[in-house]
Amino acid sequence: MRDYAEVTKRLKNLNVPIKRLDTVHNYPIHQIHLASSAHTPQRVFITGGMHGDEPAGVEAVLQFLERDNTALLKNFSFLVIPCINPYGYVHNTRETLDDIDINRAFETEGVAEVAIVKKALGQTQFSLAIDFHEDYDATGFYLYEGKRDEKYIAPKLATVAKAIGPIDPEDPGEDAPDLAEGVYKIAASWGTQGLAPYLLHFHSEHVIIPETPTVWHLEQRAALHLTILDTALNIISEKEE
Repeated sequence: MRDYAEVTKRLKNLNVPIKRLDTVHNYPIHQIHLASSAHTPQRVFITGGMHGDEPAGVEAVLQFLERDNTALLKNFSFLVIPCINPYGYVHNTRETLDDIDINRAFETEGVAEVAIVKKALGQTQFSLAIDFHEDYDATGFYLYEGKRDEKYIAPKLATVAKAIGPIDPEDPGEDAPDLAEGVYKIAASWGTQGLAPYLLHFHSEHVIIPETPTVWHLEQRAALHLTILDTALNIISEKEE
């Protein structure tokens, strides 16, 4: 069992306001909003811990929050949910206590974790949403991307990420068309059951799902997630200049 109290402790040690969205199965789900100005044009949504047995996403989010993001806050504001599925995180299970895969439940009523995320989103629109994931069968990383204008950047992200570790040689399937080596398009056939396609449809013009292999060390996996995030933000910033 993992210690979710340690996650909460690290969050409380941040010099930023933390909002408790709600408590599910006796575990609080937290939200952090980072911004230097209420008028920051580019909003970014960051999530981890959708599947409880994928801890590197939670670690990447915590490391992101713990570092100095002053430069990024000139161009972006961030809405962050570090761990969507605390019960799964603690018990190392993909699903919730109710045996629900949250990432297949965004069209389902009555799922507490889904309701919490939807309430946190409200009517907010984002320039980018990134949902950190992991894969137990993969030997390298891969990415999914959805972009309303279909001007994809994930091939550039994959190129930069190769400095952290190799791309997985296997096609993950799931009806996701290839965009480049290790890069796959979020398919329309997914509907809006998963968080990323739900966000793409209702809340964000651009979504990215990095997948890291659990055979790598935790720090390597977290580093890849942060590299993907930072590279995406740099590309977006350059386009705005």
